[in-house]
Amino acid sequence: EEMSQRRDSLASAVRLLADTAAEERNRDSTKGRCMLGICASSAEEGVATLKAWVTALELPRGLLHGMDKDGVPLELNGGVYIKYNSGGVYTFADIRKSGLGFDALWKPGDALLEPYDGKYRGVYFQVELEDEEFRQYLVPLDIF
Repeated sequence: EEMSQRRDSLASAVRLLADTAAEERNRDSTKGRCMLGICASSAEEGVATLKAWVTALELPRGLLHGMDKDGVPLELNGGVYIKYNSGGVYTFADIRKSGLGFDALWKPGDALLEPYDGKYRGVYFQVELEDEEFRQYLVPLDIF
């Protein structure tokens, strides 16, 4: 029961940060980014975690890149890392300034799945708020 209470408290804290970011994003689409770095044992576990978090936090949904090559599904065995970004829509001037090139053309809610051979299993939850404090937390996969 104590673990359940801790998990609920953690989920509430993550929700509060995500809600605050959403309020900022609603005022200015380039602000209030939420980023997830999901380290999972399999593509199935990673995608299920991504769906659970995006749904629970009411984050933008986009495309998931990296599970196919030219429409042909890739065989993914072992751990995966999924990078998710609630985004902000960049102007071409912002893209030039950032130096990211076409990588900056991703839409809010897009994610990239890659093979991952690290030991960590969980979610790196990072939220950018107007106060510009660096916030990144390591959170269990299954809090939602």
